[in-house]
Amino acid sequence: MNAKAPDSERFDRRDLILGLLAIASSATDVIAFVKLQQVFTSAMTGNTALLGLALGQGNLFAAIHSIVALAGYITGVALGAVIPLRNAHRDLLMLLCIEAVFLGAFFAQWQVVGFPLNGAWLYCLIATSAIGMGVQSVAARKVNLDGIPTVVFTSTLTSLVMTLMHAGMRRGSISIFTAKRQLLAFLVYGCGAAMTAVLLLHAIGMAIALPLLAVAAALLVHIRSMRPKKACSR
Repeated sequence: MNAKAPDSERFDRRDLILGLLAIASSATDVIAFVKLQQVFTSAMTGNTALLGLALGQGNLFAAIHSIVALAGYITGVALGAVIPLRNAHRDLLMLLCIEAVFLGAFFAQWQVVGFPLNGAWLYCLIATSAIGMGVQSVAARKVNLDGIPTVVFTSTLTSLVMTLMHAGMRRGSISIFTAKRQLLAFLVYGCGAAMTAVLLLHAIGMAIALPLLAVAAALLVHIRSMRPKKACSR
């Protein structure tokens, strides 16, 4: 008789929420890099590297793009951090709603101005996208799955490889379930990026809406999980 996996080693609605947020993050980064003058609004490590590159080359305009993205992301994190720590489920609900508002605002701005090459509207688009991703980074912490972010995957890849290597060398009692979760999130992020790239070529409106749709789906999953479970009648 096969023993059941412990509850801590089963995929659940948290994995689904993080997967949807990973799609939102990857789509946002692809859109920003391709359409917002080669800037990242989610991956701040890459954005900081682009900022340093722009400053080193004396490209002031490119540096301003990265600075706006960095400032927007910090603003989003700060906004998410001021939410009272009363109830993790309600906090996550509020964070996802706030993120959806900013991603919705990004989509609305795009409908009005498209993707300008420079000027105030470009900075508004960068800032709005980055604020949404900053809020999402806080939301991912509320989901509370160790080692799985939704906006930066470098540390996740490091942890994944280390876990697999230690398990392969049988260093103590190593559970690879966390590695499976990390790998899944990493693959979802990559697939989301590829899907967004295709949509930008063939259905740009759908590509721009994808981050908002992914967060809206995560919000619905979370709302459904908050409903009280009905006792099964015999």
